[in-house]
Amino acid sequence: MSAVSQSEFAILLGKDKSYVTRLKQAGRLVLTVDGQVEVEKSQALIAATADPSRAAAVEARASEQLGKERSAPQDNAIGNSYQTARAVNEKYKALIAKLEYEKSSGKLIEADEARLFAADLAATFRAALEVLPDRLAPELVPLRETEAVRAVLVESFEQVLIDLSDKIKQWESS
Repeated sequence: MSAVSQSEFAILLGKDKSYVTRLKQAGRLVLTVDGQVEVEKSQALIAATADPSRAAAVEARASEQLGKERSAPQDNAIGNSYQTARAVNEKYKALIAKLEYEKSSGKLIEADEARLFAADLAATFRAALEVLPDRLAPELVPLRETEAVRAVLVESFEQVLIDLSDKIKQWESS
């Protein structure tokens, strides 16, 4: 097994395909001419270019997590469950207060209101685009110069965009 696809290499490493993609982007894979990963050479290159401080940190986190799992109090302990429930309750109260503040300050709006506005804006844009050919055709027919046609088109498109911008500003101020 000297050369495999990137997907197969990810499986060999026990990692996601995105991990192998990041290795490739970082130049930490040895690839054949046809894009296959040379397993032994790539593993050696990955090991040689590994960050030793990162490996130590990952190992420390893993042993810390294992220690937490071993020393975690039982869920049936009355003091623990009451304290946990109280902390969760306080957290959600704070989140609700934050949402109410953001609504009252105008930073947050209802999703249905945003959907309606987006649908209205899209309908307005579509209607403006649908009438452009009928409105512009009589103006463009007598023009013979490309620059003159372009100027009329640019002016018309700009007016559509200004109208949409005005509609957005009007919505924001209400």
